[in-house]
Order: sequence, then structure tokens, then C-alpha cells
Amino acid sequence: MIPNFIHFVFGLNSDFGDKGFSFVHYLAVVSAWKVNRPENIFFHYCYEPNGIWWENAKPYLSLNRINSPTKIFDRPLEHYAHKADVVRLEVLMKYGGIYLDMDVICINSFKPLLQEVFVMGEQPRRGLGNSVMLARRESEFLRIWYESYRDFDGNRYDHHSIAIPHTLAQRYPSLIHVLDEYAFFYPMWQDPTQNALWSDKSPIWHWPVLKKVIRHIYVKTYNMLSSSRLTSPYPPLSHLLGGREWQFDRLKQSYCIHLWETAWWNQLQQLTPQVIVKNNGNLPRIIRQVLGQDLIPMLFDTRNIDITSNE
Repeated sequence: MIPNFIHFVFGLNSDFGDKGFSFVHYLAVVSAWKVNRPENIFFHYCYEPNGIWWENAKPYLSLNRINSPTKIFDRPLEHYAHKADVVRLEVLMKYGGIYLDMDVICINSFKPLLQEVFVMGEQPRRGLGNSVMLARRESEFLRIWYESYRDFDGNRYDHHSIAIPHTLAQRYPSLIHVLDEYAFFYPMWQDPTQNALWSDKSPIWHWPVLKKVIRHIYVKTYNMLSSSRLTSPYPPLSHLLGGREWQFDRLKQSYCIHLWETAWWNQLQQLTPQVIVKNNGNLPRIIRQVLGQDLIPMLFDTRNIDITSNE
């Protein structure tokens, strides 16, 4: 049984990736608590963040200060993303539970998956995403994956975090339960219909999207004949034809939505309590549904904080 613990990892570098603890991170914590009612939410950190959203998130968290890793098996870890990749594996091996990146908003409870041994989701055209993982303590898949870091190469950005687990899942299918892209990772950061997340004012159909449709049709035969789902750089045609409501209905069935902080930071900076309440883009709509009427007022109960601020 996978324990109903949530794990977040944050603040492995003193500059916090030049982002700090924002409203989006607060939403990640609150949605994880509201949707999953975990036994505990562990916040593993080296440098403690600050700010109003951090102060409002802390009551939900059990803080666990750690040392930021500098190497693994004598291989140097220099990029903060690689450090976080290693910490999340070590945390899951030690405690078991549910690991979430801090830009993941929970939508539906992970409870149906807790009977599994180890769970990851497809990150289409890339591999298996390590932004959301569920594991029993001392999972055999985790052990094998961790051992693969003996060959870690810091110049290959996401090879060990995305491609390696995909390869291992094909080699050891009995050790892992793999879910499709819609479970954790829809929409992907390059999906041209992502604009439906942010506002109901911007059209889901415009020339860049139309070009994607045309290119997708041309490569469809190639994709169907391909032996790997990692080859196509284009989203499925259903994403392009489905429209705004199709996307919203699809999101309502997902366990969570990953907000791809690195790619979408400009949009995420515009996300505020006021936007959540008033905007009818699919992301505010889904967050309102998750939080419910009992929690939405809490977004504004932040000691006279400027509700137009993200920080």
C-alpha cells in the first residue's frame, strides 16, 4: 500500500530559481490537502522561503530541512533541477508516498492508485514524467532507477529523469503502473490549445493552431507507423479539434494538472485570487471546482494582502 503522504521539494538553492514561493505554490499545497486529505504533507527544503503565500501555506506542512545534494555516486550535481530529481527519489525510497512538483494542482484524489507499487504517467513524446510519482517505500523500480545514476551525465538535461524511467518501464513492466498522459500531464507545455487555460477571451482557434492541425495531418501516417510514441512533436488531433469545453471536461477527469512553471511562468505570474474568482479560463474554472465554496474565501483571508499580487 502506498502511504497517503504528500511530498514537496523546494528551496534547494538560495535564489529559489529567481521565483520564490508564489501564489501558484500555495495553490499546489492547498489543493493537495483538499483533494487527498493526506496523513501528512512533507515539505523538504534546504533554504526556507518567505512571503505571505509561504506563511499561509505553512500550517498545512511538516517541514523537513535537508542538505542540498552536490553529487550522486561521485557524479556532480550542479543544476538545481538535477538536485531536485535526486532528492525526490531519495524521499520516496525512504518514506514512500506521493511526490508532487510545486506547480502541480490536484484535481481528483490519488486514492484509487494507492494499491499500486509504483506509479508514473506518460509525458507524451518525451518519456515518463517525474513531476508526479507514487511509490511504496523501498520500491524495487525506484532502487533500479536510482542505481542508474551511476552513469549520470549532467549535460543531458532530462535524460535520467524522463527517458530512463521510460526505458526501465519497458524492461520491468511488472514493477510499475504507467498511466496515460491525461492522468497527470495534460496539456503539455507545447500544446497550442493551452491558451484556453488562461482566458475565455482568447480564441482557441487562430492561425498558429491551424498550422499545427495541417502539420499534424501530414505526419499522422508516420506517427501511426512509428514504434514509439516519443517521436511525434505534435499534440493529438483531438486536442486541436475538441475546443475549450472538451479541454475542461478532460481536465475534470485528470488526477492533477502540471502547470509547467519553466515554460508558463509569465502566465502563472498573472494568477491571483482575483483571477481565480473572476476569470473563466479553464484553469481558474478547475481551481474553483477543486477548492469549493468553503475554501475560495480563504484566498482573500491573507492579512490584508494586495489580492492583485502573485507574491
